[in-house]
Amino acid sequence: MDTLGRQDQEILKLIKKRIDDASSNEPCLLTDVDRMTDTAADLGLNPSFVRTLFTSLNRETRQVRIQRLIAAGNPGWCSYRSASYLGPVGTYSYQALKRYSAAQGREFEEVPCTNFRDQVNNVRRGITDLAFLPVENTSSGMINDALDLLNDPSVAVIGEVVLHIVHSLLMNHPENAPKIRFIYSHPQPIVQCSNFLRSRYPEVEYVYCDSTADAIRQVKELNSDEAAAIGSDMGGRIFGLAPVISNIANQKANYTRFVVIAREGIKLPPDTDAKTSISFTTANEPGALSKILDTFRKYNYNMTKLTSRPIIGRPWEEQFYADFKANLESPDAQKALDEIRGNCRSLHVLGCYPVDQGSSEDQE
Repeated sequence: MDTLGRQDQEILKLIKKRIDDASSNEPCLLTDVDRMTDTAADLGLNPSFVRTLFTSLNRETRQVRIQRLIAAGNPGWCSYRSASYLGPVGTYSYQALKRYSAAQGREFEEVPCTNFRDQVNNVRRGITDLAFLPVENTSSGMINDALDLLNDPSVAVIGEVVLHIVHSLLMNHPENAPKIRFIYSHPQPIVQCSNFLRSRYPEVEYVYCDSTADAIRQVKELNSDEAAAIGSDMGGRIFGLAPVISNIANQKANYTRFVVIAREGIKLPPDTDAKTSISFTTANEPGALSKILDTFRKYNYNMTKLTSRPIIGRPWEEQFYADFKANLESPDAQKALDEIRGNCRSLHVLGCYPVDQGSSEDQE
């Protein structure tokens, strides 16, 4: 190994020791980023680089500490070995699984599925320990087919992954882009890229597929000069398609939030930055929903999501879904839930889980 390689190895060893020492301390020891940034110039370093470096180091330290404490409080946590995702390899669900795996510092057996329900059924039946479901996107809103499945009482939400989604138009031979007559993709990316598609390809025929990777695979196998797929550059590399143009979504800040489900919920350390997801129904009377909202205000909980879905078989009645920043290990959170329960017809706690602290900008 050359001198530079040895230095890199020493840097990695120091980073590992720093994270282990800091995350094992009570309370967790974090670097004063402002102080380190101020001293960067004295060492001839770019302050912006130093700020990014130590911000990332602090984030990783918190993540390691949280995982360590969760493992200590949840004996089954370390036994998770397999995960279902919307396949095949290369989908955004696959990328969410990979990012979660990296944050956990362990690999999972990867089980591709063709739809969301099969993923949930895999967890219910013990075929896989985990599943990754996309529930909302910043461009196209809630992903209702996945959201509705969270009400299954035999599964619980134990985590989230917020993924930066960068859609590309992919072909076997990008020079044939003017000939495109058919565009393959999952319905969600087509909605998210509607402005680009209307302006550049107003007369194309859409072919809807089970996933973006399935679309890429089909276009690869067709080997047609008239067919293109919308998906990620990673998916294109896996299946051998090249990008015609990248970043074609209506919103460049295009993010999808995935939830991680397991058969049982988890207990979090009391000081964990956590989110709680619930579903509930209210009486069909004036002010019923406002009573629930008043409870969030009373306990100063930030509600990050509120949406509703029709209840099958009960016309004009709605099932509400809410996410709020709270750790259920907190006495106040339990009091808030009790008050909400008293003002509901029904209440289901979908899960309490750590907020995704990672940056989403490093994804495909």
